[in-house]
Amino acid sequence: SYLLFTVTDGASRMIVLLHAYNKSFSAFEVALMFTLYELAGVVTNLLAGIMGAKWGIKVTLLVGLFLQLVSYGLLFGWKDDWSKETAILYVTIAQMWGGVAKDLTKLGGKTVTKLVTPEEQETKLFKLVSFITGWKNSLKGIGYFLGSALLQISYDLALTVMICLIVLAMPWAIFGLDRELGTAKKKNASLKDIFVMDNRKLNLLSLARLFLFASRDFWFEVPLPFFFRAPACEGLGTKTCFSHIDCSNGAICGESGFCE
Repeated sequence: SYLLFTVTDGASRMIVLLHAYNKSFSAFEVALMFTLYELAGVVTNLLAGIMGAKWGIKVTLLVGLFLQLVSYGLLFGWKDDWSKETAILYVTIAQMWGGVAKDLTKLGGKTVTKLVTPEEQETKLFKLVSFITGWKNSLKGIGYFLGSALLQISYDLALTVMICLIVLAMPWAIFGLDRELGTAKKKNASLKDIFVMDNRKLNLLSLARLFLFASRDFWFEVPLPFFFRAPACEGLGTKTCFSHIDCSNGAICGESGFCE
């Protein structure tokens, strides 16, 4: 279920980014659409562990899959005749539910490896986590390509195929997981316990991950749209022109009489 979800998560990013690009949104406007996706993930990460310990991983995984359906369903409502402000607000809210869904399902997909591995078999646990993480990253990449390819055919088709994949993932979670899996056997942690930051190594790891994920999302959501709009380099500075129409691929005619 988690791996199928990962395909739809990767596809969602590309579908939104490229569809916004086709509608001539700027890089900053595209970045705004993903703000709640990222912020919702922060809040969900704080609460998902408490939810999982109280209700079990099966519940968090199914809620995550359902919210991903909600996110994709809302994207069907993105209208071509909306103003940019309306579209940005609407898509940002739709992506917010996708961000919540991502971290709820990630809790189930990654935590279950530790729960089903005996404590004395740490080597097996590391191998299993590496295997799951490798597959997750690979399938997310496949989601990027699949979402982009389907979008070339039809925006609605891309959304429909992803919704079908989410529906296919649900039976694995419904019938394959025990309801008690992941529930706390002792007293559950509270929010107060979570914010106790007396572990220096954990704090350093958290800080490193902050920069890691910030750099990833900054590259993906800001420079990528700029790169798509950048004119081809052929002829720049060498091709003569009399007006902008003489230059191709978005280049303009400079005062020197050359395309730039």
